[in-house]
Amino acid sequence: MNKSTRATFALNVSLYVKAERREEFIECILANQRATLSEEPLACSYVWGEDATEPLTFHFSESYVTREGFEAHTATAHFAAWEAFAATDPFTKDPEVRFFTIHVDPQLK
Repeated sequence: MNKSTRATFALNVSLYVKAERREEFIECILANQRATLSEEPLACSYVWGEDATEPLTFHFSESYVTREGFEAHTATAHFAAWEAFAATDPFTKDPEVRFFTIHVDPQLK
């Protein structure tokens, strides 16, 4: 399937992690990233990093071939592990999540 000829479903997330939970957060998110990219055929990308000027603020960008790809992601064991971690109050404020559709001109390579 040529993914560039379709719109892809994407999200950007900002997370604000408590200092004492940083290492546990990174372990959890690395496991989620690895499993998403290696086990989910509809996952296109999953990248994350820590903010360059605000320590303990992390930004994510994920994309999936379709919205159904994202919904399949939320049904996986690794996403359930993420949800379990998130339920333990590891954040200093609520996550910010933005969903959007990526459109790529099929003539571009």
